[in-house]
Amino acid sequence: MAVTVRWLLAQRDLGLGLRAGAAAIDVPISFVMTTELADPTPWLTGGEMLLTTGIGIPPGDEGCRDYVRRLTGRGVSAVGFGVGVSRESAPSALVAAADEAGLPLVDVPLPTPFVAVARTVIDEIARRANRSQVAAGRAQQRMTRAAVAGGPSATLRELAVGCGGAALLLDRGGRVVQSHPADVDAVASREVGAQARTHPTASAVGPGTSGGRGTIVTQPIRVGDRGHGHLGVVLPHEPLATDHVLIGHANSLLALDFERPLRLRFAQWRMNAAALRLVLSAGTELDEAAQLVAEAADPSGVRALVIRGGAPDVVVAAVRAALYDAGRPVFVADAERAGGVVALLGGGDGPGFADGLVAGLTPAERGRLQLGLGPSHGPGAVAEAVAAAELAARAARPGGGTVDASALAGRTLVTEPGTREALARLDRALLEPLRAHDGGLVEALRAYLDHHGQWEGTAAALGVHRHTARARVARAEELLGVDLKSARVRAELLLALLLGDE
Repeated sequence: MAVTVRWLLAQRDLGLGLRAGAAAIDVPISFVMTTELADPTPWLTGGEMLLTTGIGIPPGDEGCRDYVRRLTGRGVSAVGFGVGVSRESAPSALVAAADEAGLPLVDVPLPTPFVAVARTVIDEIARRANRSQVAAGRAQQRMTRAAVAGGPSATLRELAVGCGGAALLLDRGGRVVQSHPADVDAVASREVGAQARTHPTASAVGPGTSGGRGTIVTQPIRVGDRGHGHLGVVLPHEPLATDHVLIGHANSLLALDFERPLRLRFAQWRMNAAALRLVLSAGTELDEAAQLVAEAADPSGVRALVIRGGAPDVVVAAVRAALYDAGRPVFVADAERAGGVVALLGGGDGPGFADGLVAGLTPAERGRLQLGLGPSHGPGAVAEAVAAAELAARAARPGGGTVDASALAGRTLVTEPGTREALARLDRALLEPLRAHDGGLVEALRAYLDHHGQWEGTAAALGVHRHTARARVARAEELLGVDLKSARVRAELLLALLLGDE
């Protein structure tokens, strides 16, 4: 709540005049004191404006330079020189030394008592502090009302506005879940997450590691021994006392939201599930449901996880609990349209996080599950995200972990029931003669097809001489009664063999 030298010079009733240090008149003044000591620095803490009549200032050019050097080294903000008492004006050597050091030197005219200067500064600091406290109180009221009506996202919005910075909600791992504004700089977000992970159980204040990014404040959101994540704020300035008040208030509101009674939490989850089913059945035409479901997205978008197999109610309960424990929005539903249980994750989540959502189930239960994770989509494209995840789930092996849709190339065709049946008939019609015959003919044919008819690669894959490989493939061709020179024949046989790998 300090005032500046510029502000003090503008108080015309004091009659102050600037003699030196014009480049530093925006330096804040936190206190005013009078001294005639040659070296008052042992009694200073920095930020003070010293008022003196010059009695104690050492004589000569070097004495004035030493005097100014000690004051600037201690962080003194300005010097007010009382003219007309012991000297008619500030010594020219003192003016030169102050100007060289960038220390504002102000003439205080004889009619202006030093106490008037001190009172003006102290009264203004008190007035600003009171105004700031009133503003903080009003901001707290707005934040409380916003939290009741809009939850965490509204709390973050009011905190960001009240502090003049950016507010971020992070999960227990230091990952940004929500922020205001939504487009917080990616580097700043990483810095906030790193600070939260470095101080998982205590508040911390630190500078941004990328120059010019201001100050980062992080606090754990805890109630007793239960941790719910972290609150982070990026400020363009050093945190003020009122900033800390607002951050602490926001933290309490977020903690209360996390600690809502279990009955209300389950009601929210059921409403989220109903909204998710509506979106899947009607696309984005139901605006209110789509807006609610969009809250599952993080700054990278939204990904859908589809889980096939197992008892749906057991899977839903496990995934809900895991998402809640991770401090994430809980959007989980047994959706027949998607062929299983659907859960919405953040766009930055990967297969490892998805696997962790079912880690609480028994090994037998996990062994029946097929998990498919779709690519990241925009918050308004939930239905598309689920469709991609459902395709990935069909390609997953029961108990084999989450299949990422990005790894589906070459696997999607054999996941469709109709295609599988056609290929099964092809397998029975064509490949049974080879399986009934000894001599590794199936393996030889598969190697030949995988290597596009190249004999060197086929022989290497089988671990035999290329003449042996040729003989086996020729025998397979004879038993099947097909022409392997035909690309269409080779394609059908390869698909049938792929089905056998499933």
